[in-house]
Amino acid sequence: MRAGCSGCLGAVIALALTSLLVGGTVVATVRMLAESDVSEPSTTAADGSRAQRKIFELGRQTRRAETIIFTEAEVNALLVRHVVDARGVRLGSPSVELIGGNRFVVRAQSPLRQLLDEAGLGAMASVLPTGWQARPVWLRVGARVRVESDAPSQLRVDVDEFAIGRQRLPAPALRLLLDPAAVGLLQWTLPDHVESVGIEPDRVVIQTAAPR
Repeated sequence: MRAGCSGCLGAVIALALTSLLVGGTVVATVRMLAESDVSEPSTTAADGSRAQRKIFELGRQTRRAETIIFTEAEVNALLVRHVVDARGVRLGSPSVELIGGNRFVVRAQSPLRQLLDEAGLGAMASVLPTGWQARPVWLRVGARVRVESDAPSQLRVDVDEFAIGRQRLPAPALRLLLDPAAVGLLQWTLPDHVESVGIEPDRVVIQTAAPR
C-alpha cells in the first residue's frame, strides 16, 4: 500500500473512531463497545492432539495423494493452544467458525487502548475514561482463503469483513489496528505437495498430490 493511501485510510479510521468514541452519538459508541453474543468454542486436549498429528502428516509427503480433514473443534484447539500463543499474538478468547465456500469468521477480544495504540491513535485514547481504555472489545473478521501456486505455494487470507463490537469498519483497517504478529496470520507458506485448501461447513479440507 502506498504511503499516501495508508495515510488516507488512517485518517478515515481516525475520523470514524473519533466520531464513535469522542464526539459521536451514544448509539454508535454503544455499538462499538457492545458485548458479543459469542460463546467460547468447546475444545479438548484430544482435539489439539489430533490437530497436531494431522499437521505432522501434512508436513511429510507420502507416495500417494491424500485428503486431510480438520474439524472445526480441531481448528479452534490449534488456534487457541498453538497458533496464538506460539506467535505472540495479543488477542484474547479467539474462536473460528467455518462457514463454507472457503469462508470463515474469527472472533477475538482486545483492549480498546491496545487497538488505538496500534492504529497510532494513542493521543485520542488518552482523553477517554480509564474504564473505556481497559475494556476489552470484540473483533469480528470475515475472510476467504485461496492458494497461490507460485513457488513456494502460499495460503492467502483475504479479509472482506471487519467489525469492532457491532460497529462495522473498512476491511483494510484490520492491518492498521492489529499488531504485526496478528497480521502475519493472513499468509502461510504451504508444503510443495499441497494442492488445495478448502473450507466447508464445520471443516477444513486439504488435498495433497502424489510425488511426480
